[in-house]
Formats: sequence, structure tokens, C-alpha cells
Amino acid sequence: MRGKSKDNPIVVVGLGYVGLTLAAFMADRGFQVHGTEIRNFILEDLEKRKAFFLETNLDNVLERVIENGALTFSEKIPLSKSNRVFIITVGTPLYPNKKVNTDFIINVAKEVERIALDGDFVILRSTVKLGTTNETIRPILESNGKKIELAFCPERTLEGAALFELGNLPQIIGADSESERVRASEIFSQVTSSVVLVSNIETAELIKLTDNTQRDIQFAISNEVARASNQFAIKASEVISAGKLGYPRTNLFTPGPVGGPCLEKDSFLLAESLGWQTSLAQSARNINLGIVKETVKFISEQMIVLGIENPKISILGIAFKGIPETNDLRGSVSIQIHDLFKTILPKAEIYGFDPMVSQKEASRYGIKMHKTLGDSFEGTNIVLMANNNKVFANIDLDTLSMKLDKPAMIYDYWGRFDNKHTFPTGVNYSSWGSHGYFGGKAL
Repeated sequence: MRGKSKDNPIVVVGLGYVGLTLAAFMADRGFQVHGTEIRNFILEDLEKRKAFFLETNLDNVLERVIENGALTFSEKIPLSKSNRVFIITVGTPLYPNKKVNTDFIINVAKEVERIALDGDFVILRSTVKLGTTNETIRPILESNGKKIELAFCPERTLEGAALFELGNLPQIIGADSESERVRASEIFSQVTSSVVLVSNIETAELIKLTDNTQRDIQFAISNEVARASNQFAIKASEVISAGKLGYPRTNLFTPGPVGGPCLEKDSFLLAESLGWQTSLAQSARNINLGIVKETVKFISEQMIVLGIENPKISILGIAFKGIPETNDLRGSVSIQIHDLFKTILPKAEIYGFDPMVSQKEASRYGIKMHKTLGDSFEGTNIVLMANNNKVFANIDLDTLSMKLDKPAMIYDYWGRFDNKHTFPTGVNYSSWGSHGYFGGKAL
């Protein structure tokens, strides 16, 4: 469904990872966009026409749309005498008990209701548990009798490729009336190549949660294979590669850490939506969460066997993922690994290295960074290859391992060097899914 939208201007509330890419993209597609953000460091970077995070081509787009006036920004939502569309993109983080915190979207909804006019349109794009849009946001918008239309249109882009996907992925349109569905579809048909209209808001909410939960479950199956392989002289990488060779019905992901701002959260949101204490989503999340404790325990045990005390540890890959490359540290498993080692080995020296992450960014999480890959190996006892950045897949690990302080251990969470065991004497290798082959030999 395509049509020329009469809705202009657009107000994007929240210029984080989701909101800023959307605001820049819509401004570049001909909308007049105003973005609001309460965090000063984001606004300061925008004054320099820069994003506060790494995203392919985003700085180029920001330079263009800020220069031509298509994108403006401020801390607060400005008043208007004309109708507008408000797109809410603020975060819905989890509390420590893994229940969703809706304070941010509630506060934004109250602010929008205060300044909105009859006929304004609110689109919720934040990830929420089922029923939130109608049960929480709609009553706020209708609290003073204003006629404000409402839709839920989830963000589903891949961080690192967001600008490309905004223009190519189908946009889900969830609304409870035909007029709201048409209005939202006309807006997003100016943004992407296709829109998909669904019956109501709750359907769109569940689609968003389903998209991320199914990926979490797929990773969990592979990580369960890795856990089983650890108990025997089995390599999970071989189980997976051999099992799918020429066989069309098995195609597992590579086992490894699963984190980030979405996959670590949305399974909990779905489980909370259902009110179930145990569910497939919850079980998958627990499997993926368990990697940190299981691997740190294994590495600590092998340190005792090798006689390593008060080690120097380097964690390669601090961002939550390496493909596509990002400097986003939210939900990073590497940070969880760092913090757990800090707790159990208080005398250890622990450093990080990531070609995409600066010391300034890492310092917010209490991590000291090496400047080069070589520094990460020099005089180090334990090297952890933690994310899947392609840089780490192509390194000369044999040569770099000569810089290690022996005895030493290389632990590869992604099993990229499972079939390569020509390291110097005193250097031991293991990976997630091959604990039974520690040091290159079956234990």
C-alpha cells in the first residue's frame, strides 16, 4: 500500500540508536523532522553534525540534513499551532529483576499529550510487552479528551546496517482503525519500499517480540549443542558443520555469546507478556545467559591446572557484536565477562581491545583498553576472543601467541581456530563447545 503522506512535520522523540537513524533517514526522504533528546552529549554531537555511535553512512546523512534544515533538534518538544506526527522511540530497559521499565515511554506520552492538538498522530516505535500501547499509552493520550490517533510501528533494523534496512525492510503497521492504518502506511511508504498492514496494535507488538525471540532461540539451540560437546571429546563446530553438510533441514548458527540491546531483552518481554514463569523464550534466554558463568568457571579451573596466578587478561571484542561492526556496548557479553573476572580475580589485570571502541566509550563501563592488537598479547596470560568481528578471524594467531607470558591460554568463544593447533609450547587453546579438547588434546 503506497500513498503520498500529508503528515509533515514529524517529531521523533528520543534520538538514541533507533530514533536518530530514523530521524536522519526521514529527513533525507523529504520530511521536515524535529528530534528531541534529553541527553546533552547526544545534542552536543549533533551540533557537530555527528552521531554519538557508529552506523554506516549516518554521519554523512546527518551532515546533509542538518545543513539543509530538514532535521532540527532540541531538548524539549516545541509547541506548534499545526498538526504533527509524534514518533516515540525512547528505550524500555529492564529492571534488575528482568521486568520491563516503562517509565520513559510513560513520561514521553504525558509530555506529548500535554502539547498535542486534536488530530495529531502518535506512533509508538519503542519495543514493549504485549498490550502496552493500548493499555498504557492510549489512556494517557486520551486523558483530557483530545482526539489523538495512535499506531504501533516497530523498528526491526540491524544495527550497523540500519540506514540500508530502513529503506528496504517491510514496515509493520499496527493500528486499531482503518484510518489510522492508512495514515501510518502513507507516512512509511515514503520511507521504505513496502508496508505490511496488520489487524490491530497487539499483532504488531507480537511481531516485534517474535522477530528477536526466534533469533535468541536459534542461538540457544547452537549453544546447547556447545554445552553438550563440552562434556565429551567433541567439537561443536564439527557437529554443526558436518551435520548440515548437504542436509537441508539442519542449519544451526555458530555457537557463541548472545547479547546486545534487543536479543538480551525481548525474550524477557515476551515471557513477561505471557505471564509464564517458564516458556521457550525464557529457557532460550537462560541458556544464552549461562555462557558467561560456564566459560569463566572453565577458564578459572584451567588456570589452576596451568599454574597461572594473578593473570593479565585481554578481552578481544568489547562491542556486543562484530558483524556488522558497531561500537555499541549495551548488553555486551564481553562486559559481563570482564566484570565477573574482576569479581573472582581481584588482583588480575584485565584489558579490552576492540578496533571500533574507544577508551572513552569503554571507560563508562570501567574497562581499560589496549591501543593495538599486539599490545593485547604482549605479556598476557589469558586472551579471550569474545566477539565475532572479522578482524579477529584473520589474525596471525601463531605469531601473536609468541608474545604471551607462558603458561598462557587462548579462549575462542567463536571456535574460529578449532582446527589450528600449532601454538608455541606453553600456549593452550580452547573454545566454547570444545572444552574436552583443552590444549589441543582430548582431556
